[in-house]
Amino acid sequence: MSISRVSTYQLNKAFSNQLSNTQSKFNKLAEQIGTGVRVSSMSDDPVAAGSIIKVNKQMTDIETYLSNIESADIELSQVDSTLKSINDQLEKAHDIAMQVSNGTMGADELQAYQNELDAIIDNVKKLTNTQYNDKYLFAGTRTTTIPYTENDEGLIYKGNNENRSVLIGDNKTKTINYIGKELFGEAVYTTDEEGNRIFDASQSSGAFGALYQLKEAIKNPENIDETAVKSAMGGLDTSIDTITGAKTRAGAIGESLEDMKTAYANDSLRLTELRSNLQDTDLPSAISNWYSVYQAMQASYSMMSQTMNVSLLNFI
Repeated sequence: MSISRVSTYQLNKAFSNQLSNTQSKFNKLAEQIGTGVRVSSMSDDPVAAGSIIKVNKQMTDIETYLSNIESADIELSQVDSTLKSINDQLEKAHDIAMQVSNGTMGADELQAYQNELDAIIDNVKKLTNTQYNDKYLFAGTRTTTIPYTENDEGLIYKGNNENRSVLIGDNKTKTINYIGKELFGEAVYTTDEEGNRIFDASQSSGAFGALYQLKEAIKNPENIDETAVKSAMGGLDTSIDTITGAKTRAGAIGESLEDMKTAYANDSLRLTELRSNLQDTDLPSAISNWYSVYQAMQASYSMMSQTMNVSLLNFI
C-alpha cells in the first residue's frame, strides 16, 4: 500500500509536469498569434535569433550609411549651386576685361565698370564663404572657420588643405569637400619701401588673383594697364575651367551617391523580408499548432482529473 501511494504521487506529479509544459506551449503560441512575432528572445529559436541580430545590425548600418549619403548629397548640391554662381560672376568679370581691353573709354564708363567689378568681388567673397548645416563648404576640415577674410595682406585663405569624408559603407568613405585655395586662390598684397599697399601678382593665384589683378589694372582711368588686363583675362579663363571641372566632379559624386542610395534601398527591402521570415509568426501554422496543443491540454486535464479521483479504496 505504501508502494501504491508513492506510485500515485509520482503519476500525479508527471501529469502535473506534462500539463505545465503543455500550458507553456499553449501560452507561447497564443502570444505568437497575438503579437505576430515568433522569435522574441534567444530561447525561442537560438539559430533564428542569432540571424535576426545580424540582420538588425546590417539594417542599422544601412540606415547610418543612407543618412550620411543623404547629407552628403544635399551638401554636394549646395556646392554645385555655389560653384555655378561663382562662375557666373567670373564670366561677368571676364566681360568687363574684354570691354576694357577693346579700347579707350570715358571716365564715367570706366567708373561704372569699376563699381560693377567691386560688386562682383564682394559677391564671390560671400559665395566662397558659403555655409551648409553650419559648416563652411570650402574651408577643408576647418568647417567653423571663415575660409576667406580680407586684411592688409590681401584676401587670404584661412581654411586648411585637408579633405572631409563621410562613411558610406563598410570601411568605405567618400570625399565630399573642395579646398577653397585650390579652387579660388588668394589675392596677396605687399608693402613697398614707402609703405604703400601693392598688389602682388606673383604671389596671388586663382580666381581672386585674377579679379584683384583686373581691379588694380583699371583703377587709374588715365593709365589702364592693358598687359595686366590681358593677364587677368587669362587667369579668369583658367579659373572658370577649374571651377567647371570641380562642378563636374561634384555632379559625378552626386550620381554615384544616388546609385548607392538605390542599392541600399534594395538591400533594406531584402533584409526586411529576411527578418520577417525569421521572426514573424506563420499564422496558419501557429493557429493549427495552437489548436493541437489546446486539445492535448484538455486531454491532460481530463486524464489528471481521473487520476486524482483514485483513492486508497481502489487498492483494497
